[in-house]
Amino acid sequence: MPGASRFRNWVALALGTIVQMFSYFPYAAAFIPREGEEQGVDPALLGIGLAVAPFVFVVIGFTSKNPRAPRMTLTAMGLLLVIGLSVGLIAPALGAAAGFGVGAALTLNQPDIPDQLRRRLIAVALVVLYTGVLLFVATPAGVLTGAILPILMVGLADDYGAWHWARQTRPGA
Repeated sequence: MPGASRFRNWVALALGTIVQMFSYFPYAAAFIPREGEEQGVDPALLGIGLAVAPFVFVVIGFTSKNPRAPRMTLTAMGLLLVIGLSVGLIAPALGAAAGFGVGAALTLNQPDIPDQLRRRLIAVALVVLYTGVLLFVATPAGVLTGAILPILMVGLADDYGAWHWARQTRPGA
């Protein structure tokens, strides 16, 4: 994996994480009960969160110069809804973190490393598990972790894959 491509992928992930904040936090805040209400969802915050979500995948896909960015963006958006709603039954913020992580794994430009998508998805699954534990043990830390780590772990999985592949293909290894 050339250095320019790795740098471009990290820039894409950093920009995608920033855009994701504008979707994740309003979405998570939509499920906080307001004073005087027992349980309810704020439709305005929910709408903001869902309206900004596609731009996360657009930024990641096009900044990383993924040749299949338009199709992967649509696939990632569909998976965000499916995964976000199913995992969101446990905690809405956890569902959003899982959906954004899987979507980033799909839309980021793939390096020419065998089994790299599998590494990315394993990294996202581990972060979602960690975020879930934090959400139930220390809720503010879990919310912040869900906003930052899932997308960035995709980049760490790529770096691990590049390191692992270089070690295996090195002569004399």
